[in-house]
Amino acid sequence: MLLDYVSELPQSDAVVLTGPGEAFRVAGQAAKDGYERVIVAGGDGTVNEVINGIEDGKITLGIVPLGTGNVLAYELGLARDAVDQALTVIKAGKTRDFDLGLAGDRRFLLMAGFGFDAEVIRSVPPRAKGIFGRMAYAPTLVHQSVCYRPSEFRLTLDDTSLSTAAYNVIVCNCASYAPNFQIAPMARPDDGLLDVLIFEHRPAMKLRFLGWLSASLIMRWAADSSAIHYQAKRVRIESTPMVKMQLDGDVRGESGVDIQVLPKALRLIVP
Repeated sequence: MLLDYVSELPQSDAVVLTGPGEAFRVAGQAAKDGYERVIVAGGDGTVNEVINGIEDGKITLGIVPLGTGNVLAYELGLARDAVDQALTVIKAGKTRDFDLGLAGDRRFLLMAGFGFDAEVIRSVPPRAKGIFGRMAYAPTLVHQSVCYRPSEFRLTLDDTSLSTAAYNVIVCNCASYAPNFQIAPMARPDDGLLDVLIFEHRPAMKLRFLGWLSASLIMRWAADSSAIHYQAKRVRIESTPMVKMQLDGDVRGESGVDIQVLPKALRLIVP
């Protein structure tokens, strides 16, 4: 169906991606070749590769959600695997400018997570995600809820510095963290700000986070006010010990990184 759609478009090409990193390369080449639109059929990780590949190329991005999590699709109101719906949206061509986050030298659209959530993502084999989908995270969530220990975080939020023991720090560009789960309902992807959530070392915090994520598998859920919330344009995150960093659902580094917002850096096709 997707290839049939591509064949209807003038001056269009289709590329079947075969491995990690290929979307980055293909998108970068499309930007150099002067393409005006890139349509991505995949999940959040593939979209992340594309937005890093096109850099500042003046390209409009459309998505067909076929990945494991599809958080961006949920944020936009697109149903998972609903190819017809996604193609109808793309053909209509309505666009909206989104902010991006920049963590070190890598961009993200949804969130940057440090600590507990990144460790969960790191521990789930890609093969398991392909077989079980989002349910592949369940055993690791339970295990890490028992075993994971907090880190001492040092954060600089614009001109404000603070230190705290926490299980997780999540820098959000969008409201949704998982399908059905709005972790930062106040976040807007076009307000020129990043929303920083700190899940401090407090009794039952890990269990509460586990409960939110588990509930999001079966119903719509929004986080309560247990997380400390800040807004900033620039954030530096350090920790002792070092913790993993995930960007848009894939581990991409560690703490000890500068993050900033890139206002209206991406044009998305939206419903």
